[in-house]
Amino acid sequence: MRLENKIAVVTGSSRGIGREIALRFVSEGAKLVINCRSTVEKAKAVQQEIQRAGGEAIVVRADVGARRDADRLIARTLAHYGRIDILVSNAGIVIDKPFIDNTDDDWERALHSNAAPFFFLARAALPHMIKRKSGRIVVTGSIITDRYDFGGNKMAVCTAAKAAAGVMLRSVATEVAPHGVTINAVSPGYIATEMFSTIDAKGLAAAKKLIPMGRFGKPADIAGAMVFLASDEAGYITGQTLRVNGGMAMA
Repeated sequence: MRLENKIAVVTGSSRGIGREIALRFVSEGAKLVINCRSTVEKAKAVQQEIQRAGGEAIVVRADVGARRDADRLIARTLAHYGRIDILVSNAGIVIDKPFIDNTDDDWERALHSNAAPFFFLARAALPHMIKRKSGRIVVTGSIITDRYDFGGNKMAVCTAAKAAAGVMLRSVATEVAPHGVTINAVSPGYIATEMFSTIDAKGLAAAKKLIPMGRFGKPADIAGAMVFLASDEAGYITGQTLRVNGGMAMA
């Protein structure tokens, strides 16, 4: 098992891509911290599924776009498990509307959910990882930072926020590389999850035509890439973005 006895924090892991990452990590031997902002019952359901399979997991409710909650999540993990080997900054939102219709609140929400979590979580976890001379941080990026025409979907504010995290991680990765810590990103294309309900249906249909593989991705496609970057096999890879999008970014 590639993650045997590793301690992993996966944010936004009560559903969708995050849930799949959590389950996949456990199948590879990791012990989990499941995180959600509000969907506690779903998070507990993931925990129960893990426990039934013989795995170990705790649930920590925290809004990781807020500094105090992010700090508390990392502190709770250290108090319970004694260390953090892997941090997956996965929580995020989609706002699909014309740029001129975006409100100040939309802008703040995009930054809060798509950029701030990496900043707060990495800042809290890195002192521990640097001290131990070991650690893996993986960020969930997005196809929206590589391609801007989706056949009708309009995601300017989320694109800016996701891009901010993607650029920042490369700089931070350079700083911490001498300490045995790697920081990378997995950038999903259009993945069939509950979040699809927040995206315009006509835009989804048009976007599908732009995918060379001719299908939307599955959460398992992303989880597999996450396992690789979190494992020892990826120990000489840092500051990179692994694009998992069915070829959409090539178009």
